[in-house]
Amino acid sequence: MPRGIPAGSLWRHRDFMLLWSGQTVSLFGSQVSWLAVPLVAVVVLKASTFQVALLGALNALPPLLVSLPAGVLVDRHRKRGLMTACDIGSGLAMASIPLAGVLGHVTLAQLYLVSLVTGSLGALFDPAASSLTPRLLGSGRLAEANGRLNTARGLAEMGGPSAGGFLIGLFGAVRAVAVDSVSYGVSALALALMRHRDPLPEPGPAGRGFRDELTEGLRFVLAHPVLRPLSLTSAVTNVLLRGVSSIWLLYVLRDLHWSVRTAGLVYGLSLAGGVVGSMGARRLVDRIGTGRAITLGALLSAPFELVTPLVPTGPCGPWAVALVFTWLTAAGMVYGTASATVRQLACPPALLGRVAASGRFLRMGLVPLGPLLAGGLGTWIGLRATLLVLAGATLLCPLLLLATPLRDMREIPVHEAYARVAA
Repeated sequence: MPRGIPAGSLWRHRDFMLLWSGQTVSLFGSQVSWLAVPLVAVVVLKASTFQVALLGALNALPPLLVSLPAGVLVDRHRKRGLMTACDIGSGLAMASIPLAGVLGHVTLAQLYLVSLVTGSLGALFDPAASSLTPRLLGSGRLAEANGRLNTARGLAEMGGPSAGGFLIGLFGAVRAVAVDSVSYGVSALALALMRHRDPLPEPGPAGRGFRDELTEGLRFVLAHPVLRPLSLTSAVTNVLLRGVSSIWLLYVLRDLHWSVRTAGLVYGLSLAGGVVGSMGARRLVDRIGTGRAITLGALLSAPFELVTPLVPTGPCGPWAVALVFTWLTAAGMVYGTASATVRQLACPPALLGRVAASGRFLRMGLVPLGPLLAGGLGTWIGLRATLLVLAGATLLCPLLLLATPLRDMREIPVHEAYARVAA
């Protein structure tokens, strides 16, 4: 069980700081490769539109194919060792791109394989990390910890693409990918320096096979009065929002006549809201409760998805969208931080990995449908009407949450194992 946590800030908790710093560096590195790898395909390999789209599709496959088996592996093995192995494997996969560039043999097949490998290892790393944090901290500081981890993600999304663009301009797209490889190594080193030692999970009941374990987490989520509505509404929201994001840039460039630079500035400014929201999430959870924070975050974010298709053309439009998106992103981060805390605490320790993986499977497995839906509707009724339909449909999600026990829950039932903090 977790070691005692020094009074005051989590910045004084050595193992959490190692976990946080390693993931922060890795997230920045991933933002560099997020920009650099497609550029390798486009600029170096002269890939077609379909080939680049296929590269993006392969990034979306691992949550659908790997999440559920990954949860079983997480619950069967020590979390920190799995995370370290994932970092090393991802680092080596990314390192193969600049190495092949030096040898002059980068191919599209290699980029496809690297995307599948790193995506699959990420689908294993995430539930392991979600399972490790409660063991480090117990239940009392999880909301704060999740907020700080989400702050790191927000900072990486704000600064990573700019840093990536600078590095690509300085070294070229192929060599810039090496930064991501090094960042995985930093994360692996941080994990190795942690003092926390995972106990070896106890074996399950005799006669229970891999398939039984694989479905156990999913059955738990779908039967749980809190996790079921939370996971299903998140799944629907993610499909709709991925559809919106897939045509958002095309709409503002073509119909609102924004420049690419303006669109990028609006997007970058809105990410500041995510940083603010993640930093304030714990205080809001402490004030109004976890369940209410989830519901409030959804209520304060969903209506503002309608702003983009409603703003007029002209100079005021970008500023209005940037301001509203900053608010929307902050509210969404409160929702995400509180939701992650619920998923960690509402299940027994032996199921942590499978519940985290099952939640990821439900939330992300259907995400590729979003762009397909947006593309079909956009062709049929136009971009603006499609954005109105998809953004309007997101309003159903907070309304559904209001019909669940989350609406009135100040405190989420916590498993007793996470309520005990060793002295």
